[in-house]
Amino acid sequence: MSTTAQRVFAWSGIVFANVFFIGMLLAGILPPHSPLDNPSDVVNNWNDNVDLERLGIFLMMIAAGFTAPFGAVISVYLRKISPDGGYSYLQLIGAATGVVAILVPTFMFAAEAFRPDRPAEIQQAINDLAWIPFVMNYPPALMQTMAVGFATLEQKGENPLFPRWFGYYNLWTGFLFLPGGLILWFKHGAFAWNGALAFWLVAVAFGAWFIVTCLILLRAIKRTAAEEAAAAAPAAAPATATASA
Repeated sequence: MSTTAQRVFAWSGIVFANVFFIGMLLAGILPPHSPLDNPSDVVNNWNDNVDLERLGIFLMMIAAGFTAPFGAVISVYLRKISPDGGYSYLQLIGAATGVVAILVPTFMFAAEAFRPDRPAEIQQAINDLAWIPFVMNYPPALMQTMAVGFATLEQKGENPLFPRWFGYYNLWTGFLFLPGGLILWFKHGAFAWNGALAFWLVAVAFGAWFIVTCLILLRAIKRTAAEEAAAAAPAAAPATATASA
């Protein structure tokens, strides 16, 4: 893979974070609906600016695709720092599963926006089917952060490709995703699907991870390109001298 392609793949993380959250805003699900909404409230939510909501969902689906190249380039660099490939494969599986974990609830939101005038109880059931996996889908992201975190901390040498603090950052970020898994027990409060811990803390940690990881990758790509260029220079010099002779 060329250096330019690696940079494009890395930037896709920031593209995802921006397009996805803009899509949520347009779709009317940021801030999130309340689990306590009655069926008529749910219908009203999805009958307000329907075309704008559909545009937001469309952007969310586009954004999901950007996580695939981002996960791919992460795996390329995990393979550099951990050549046996275990962490690289784990991260790649998490990234691939994460695309599905984003798309499935987004399809449910799309179904709500497609027929917002359906019977209220059915609309509420679809709403639950969307929000529960949307907030509760921490396992793929946890796989990614754990793989990156442990691979980073296991690097040898005085000048690691990924800084050591980045390993701890990934482990703590993975820990912050866990409150999203508790929403089945709560319909209000911090652990509800619209709560401070289950949604807002996870959303901020999730978005920040893409941005921070993108910046770390860009630094690693720049360093790797410089090292490869430096390694190639001595080999080119004798060939040039021979040709001159």
